[in-house]
Amino acid sequence: MVDAFCCTESFDELRNYNSKERRRIVKHSKEMEDFLKLEALDEQEKGLNTTHLFIDESNDKIVAYLSLCNDSIRLEFEERYNMSLSYATVPAVKIARLAVSNDYKHQGIGKYLIQFSAYMGRKIREISGLTFITLDCYEHRISFYESIGFVRNQIQPIVLPYDSPISMRLNLDTYLERINEELR
Repeated sequence: MVDAFCCTESFDELRNYNSKERRRIVKHSKEMEDFLKLEALDEQEKGLNTTHLFIDESNDKIVAYLSLCNDSIRLEFEERYNMSLSYATVPAVKIARLAVSNDYKHQGIGKYLIQFSAYMGRKIREISGLTFITLDCYEHRISFYESIGFVRNQIQPIVLPYDSPISMRLNLDTYLERINEELR
């Protein structure tokens, strides 16, 4: 089942990118497939993260997967002040990996996985502090995450000129309030 998982974008999905960008996006997608097939179980056994598989029971195919781990982010003074937070470093749950199978793309599953992450974050908050959901993504995914409510962190990891992920965060309370309003 795991070996059949494929999330590499098709040429049609990448037609608006130049050849260098296409190669980079395909490389990132391949890394997502390899993580699930070669690393996820080992990392979970070591307590580094937990990978959740979402399976279509009608055909036993993996629809998507989500890997979560603990995180914290450092906030600039202005960010802390605007959010009335006294700590420079704030606890978070991190979406370490998120991938949807090619067979199930464009069906809202990615948004569902974010909701699942928020639900898990709420459960974690019952026993430990938690303010944000965080993730690192590449430029071609920014608009998707921004549409959900993620914002770029002011403090970014070291930026490499050729291929650096962008650190983003989603305020758990704000997101849960918005989801609850949408359900009413």
